[in-house]
Amino acid sequence: MEKNQERHESLENQESVIMSFFYDQESPSGVGFETIELLSQREDTLCLAMDLATKISDSLPEEAKEIMAEEGIPIYRIFTDRKGFWGEWCDTEALSVEQEMNRLLEKIASDLEQAAH
Repeated sequence: MEKNQERHESLENQESVIMSFFYDQESPSGVGFETIELLSQREDTLCLAMDLATKISDSLPEEAKEIMAEEGIPIYRIFTDRKGFWGEWCDTEALSVEQEMNRLLEKIASDLEQAAH
């Protein structure tokens, strides 16, 4: 029984990426993304995320974009550990996206909550 409890706690504390944006030279926008299937059907959430990815992309020098594309470094990622969500982006000093990131995280939480009911 203790092993089951430890395994359950381990799964609850496990971080997972639920959304990731990266440079994609083959995409018309230059940005590609991966997300969990549940969010892939939420067009309004994806539009918020794409807007944020575009703002981050626009703030970076071309050299940085090339390196990020070559190295597969994401523009930003959204994580969850089953207790909450948080975002991580590539250059926090050059950006003022905290409010927009919070709005996106709230929208993702709302989408997931609606899907659970």
